[in-house]
Amino acid sequence: MTRHPSPARAPRPSLRRSRQRGSSLLLVLWAVMLMSLAVLGLVDHLSRGLDESVEAEKEFRARLLLQSARTLAEHPAITRGDPLLRRQVTSATSFEIKHTTEGTRLAVNTLGDSRTQRDFAQRLFELWGMTSADARSLADAIADWVDANDRPRRQGAERDYYASVGRRDFPYDRPFIDLNDVLLVRGADEMDRRQPAWRDFMTLHGDGTIDVHLASGTMLEALFDVTPAEISRFLRARLGPDGVAETRDDPVYSSLNQVRALLDVPELNWRAVQGLPTLQNPVRRTECLARAGRHQRRLTLINGPGVNLVIEE
Repeated sequence: MTRHPSPARAPRPSLRRSRQRGSSLLLVLWAVMLMSLAVLGLVDHLSRGLDESVEAEKEFRARLLLQSARTLAEHPAITRGDPLLRRQVTSATSFEIKHTTEGTRLAVNTLGDSRTQRDFAQRLFELWGMTSADARSLADAIADWVDANDRPRRQGAERDYYASVGRRDFPYDRPFIDLNDVLLVRGADEMDRRQPAWRDFMTLHGDGTIDVHLASGTMLEALFDVTPAEISRFLRARLGPDGVAETRDDPVYSSLNQVRALLDVPELNWRAVQGLPTLQNPVRRTECLARAGRHQRRLTLINGPGVNLVIEE
């Protein structure tokens, strides 16, 4: 009797359906994961775009506030000490305006004009920590840089010195047109090391006179060569009864003799700086600062005889 092989059994329908459901579930999971990644990417993209829009708006607000501050600063009815010069517009935006003059700074382009200017510069450099010899050398070297001749002062530097160090194009023998060029002068690197903020004490404009109403204690100490205690007493008197700077009760001195009396400047020192102290420097400086969040914009206006500058940062 011949036996025939039994036919192969077909998979059970329930097992086939189970496998199909498993494959479908995997596909769904993959699809959900891909969609989640896509959504997360879209959310991140939109978030970055939103952040950029917010930052752009704050930058725009800062610029707009800056122009408003400039308009206010240039209004003829606004004077130093006016409360409108400082405004908190919103919790995140504000502006402030400072009226001053170039007489709060050392006019480096005048150092070639007189020994008085160079002596003043030397005392300022010494207050910054430079030795007397280095301070005098730098003052003379700056004077040699801005004058038109090739004759070096006793401790100055002209073409022979700069040629010896490989700079045959130095000095320029003309006034500085960029304050950073002061660093090209022999000895200025030591000044930069001692006082990194030296740019805040110098100017390319003005007649070299120092405004006694506005100059800092450091500038006044260097100018009159008096003690820090005398300077502190004068600065307190200059604040007026409220003890706050740049308010309407700040005293306005009618003569330099009043200033001399308050500072107790010795006769010899007073004669040594004749022509430098002034009650008002002719070149005005207006600084406007606007803030919107972490963004800030600055505008400086310098106006006076021979100068009309607008510097935006």
